[in-house]
Amino acid sequence: MKKLPYLFSLMLGILACGIQSRPPMDLAGIVNATLTAVAQNNLQASAPSATLIPASIESLPSATSPVTPEALNSTLSLDILRYGTYHSADWGEFQLSDGVYYRTPPTSQESPDSYTTRLMEAVLYGDLNLDGSQDAIVFLATQNGGTGRFVEMAAVLNLNGSANNVSTLYLGDRVIVQAGAIQNGLITLNMLVQGPNDGACCPSQAVTWNFHLDGGQLVQTP
Repeated sequence: MKKLPYLFSLMLGILACGIQSRPPMDLAGIVNATLTAVAQNNLQASAPSATLIPASIESLPSATSPVTPEALNSTLSLDILRYGTYHSADWGEFQLSDGVYYRTPPTSQESPDSYTTRLMEAVLYGDLNLDGSQDAIVFLATQNGGTGRFVEMAAVLNLNGSANNVSTLYLGDRVIVQAGAIQNGLITLNMLVQGPNDGACCPSQAVTWNFHLDGGQLVQTP
């Protein structure tokens, strides 16, 4: 019986030594390490993967002019222009129907679609003859059975709400009108035309051309 107090004291001493030899737990370090690991996992999960976006092969803008209240409220609506009567030094006088005029092919084997004049989408609004009315510049593209696409610019005056094509000027074969504007009677066009090394199909030379009405006729301003 005397051995029990001795054994009990011995066991307490062993336990105390074991507790003292174990290093204290770094709770702050454990918490910080856990939070860091969680943050890294979340960052990896939310980071977007690299995506290769293919470049556009060809994207050429159509002609535009600044959208102004005058243009939006113009009485020369698109419907009036799409059914208007136009005249050309090369193609004579013709009336569009829903934006297109069909000519009779020389042979019955050819498609009427290859002998047309079409109103292009671009329309420029502005005062061409400085009378206070909003006139219009439209562009006509004519096919005549071959690969050519002959582009003309037509000046349309606003005569009390009626469209009057006073002048039409040839711009070129397969040229591209990129942008345009009318200001104080001056017409400015940014275009692509055939350069010295370009084929007729592929104009690449950028030019800026200016025009105005002189005696009711479109002329290029030097």
